[in-house]
Amino acid sequence: MVLAWSDLAASIEHEGAEQAAVARLAELGLMQSALREAMARKVVNEARIVAIREFREVLANPGSAYAPVPRNEYEPTSKDVIPAPIPSAPSPAQPAVTGPYATMTATEGLEKFFEHNPRTGGKDGKSRRKNGQAWTAKTRKQARVAARFLDDVMQGRPLAQITHDDLVKLNYCFDRVHGATLLRSPKQQDMTILEIVDEYEALVAENEKLAAKQRQKRGPENCETDAPAQLTRKDLGLSLVTTNRHFGFLRQLTDWFARHHPIAALDYSAFIMKKQGNAREDRQRYTEEQGRMIFSLPPWTGTSSPKRRMQPGTSIYHDSWYWVPMIAWYTGMRLDEISSLELDEIEFEGGHWQVQVKPNSLRGLKTGSSKRVMPVASELLRLGFHNYVEALRDEGEWLLFPELLPESGIGTLGRAFYKTRWTHLAKQLPFLVDGQANHSFRHTAIDAMKAAGISSEIRADFAGHKLASETEGRYSNAHMKLLRNAAETIPQVTKDLDPHPINLLPKRLRQPRKARPKRSDARGSK
Repeated sequence: MVLAWSDLAASIEHEGAEQAAVARLAELGLMQSALREAMARKVVNEARIVAIREFREVLANPGSAYAPVPRNEYEPTSKDVIPAPIPSAPSPAQPAVTGPYATMTATEGLEKFFEHNPRTGGKDGKSRRKNGQAWTAKTRKQARVAARFLDDVMQGRPLAQITHDDLVKLNYCFDRVHGATLLRSPKQQDMTILEIVDEYEALVAENEKLAAKQRQKRGPENCETDAPAQLTRKDLGLSLVTTNRHFGFLRQLTDWFARHHPIAALDYSAFIMKKQGNAREDRQRYTEEQGRMIFSLPPWTGTSSPKRRMQPGTSIYHDSWYWVPMIAWYTGMRLDEISSLELDEIEFEGGHWQVQVKPNSLRGLKTGSSKRVMPVASELLRLGFHNYVEALRDEGEWLLFPELLPESGIGTLGRAFYKTRWTHLAKQLPFLVDGQANHSFRHTAIDAMKAAGISSEIRADFAGHKLASETEGRYSNAHMKLLRNAAETIPQVTKDLDPHPINLLPKRLRQPRKARPKRSDARGSK
């Protein structure tokens, strides 16, 4: 053997073929001659050629550098047969997560969430009720609706199996229901949100076909019609506020649940969004002219009977029809705050009438700063508000508006006023635009104070907003005087109304409202 591979590699790097041949003969102890040198040069050159060829083959197919593994004589020889992979040793089985949380539905999980969190009212809804920090019955009901909708889209699967796709499906449903009528009928109360979506889709499709037939019948030149508007596809979709509220409740639920049972990662930021636009324009305020139009309607100028309040007449009745919008105009209080007032919260203190806005047996407050003392505006006193309060006390009542109290105890008094009073008033107010309702009274009052130069601290205190800093003696005589002065800056749009002797509703109409019978009950009674 003249040249080994290791020797060849070194010679290629450092020597020419002639030098390598002479050096290799010397290392082998052979006497040099012209013939031996010529033969050695030939061997070196041939070895280098073979080495270069082999090196290129290895670069093209690295596996060729390894010796082939002997094949079993029974192994198939066809190149088309792909042998099955050799199974690896099985890993130890992971223990299944069990326990009560593994099978809970979203609704069941929410009840457990209530039990674990006193701030929600606890298991029975009464925890932390005294200090007014617990969730109200309305808030708990809204949370239950959100959990119910999630159960509907998960179709029987436990909450532990929730995925982001379930939230996507739920959001799809929110975009295809009609917010104003969702769950308002007894029929929908027994339907899943998936069934409700199908119902709305069918109704919209039917209305579109009907509208197309009407257009075809009338012709393009008579497209205008006085027929009532039908539900269209653009009417579908929950508002951003409602959608955010549903997903907000579900985020609280699943964040809590994940501390007790593993669940998939959920990205609620994909669904909870901030409303774009100017916050000042979210709810339109009323102008003075609009205020005068509101209080020129029959409940304030004369009505035919206590049950037909929008029909003009000669009688004035002092109840929620009469006082709630007026209190809202002159105080800027929230609808639930006004509607649920108890008589004990209205007091004569230091020679002035005032209202204690605080949690009571019927409702909590929106925030901690909502607890405040409100002055009774002079215009309310001129029209006899304090006499109305005393007349109710003489009758043994404990609520300012007992006729709004539901017999079942379900629902807020503010909602009752909106459904049974405000909707009738709104039909007579052609200037109303989207966003204008009872809450617009609040914006009207605060904006009037701002225009009059009332300080931001007094405006915040008046509205029950969070103050930048608390001051000592916040409700001292001096501070209450500032609040009374602020109240007088609100335009007196009722100054043309004459005060009337207090005329309460008959006792039978001041009883708690009975629930309307369900359709199934009504059919069964026939």
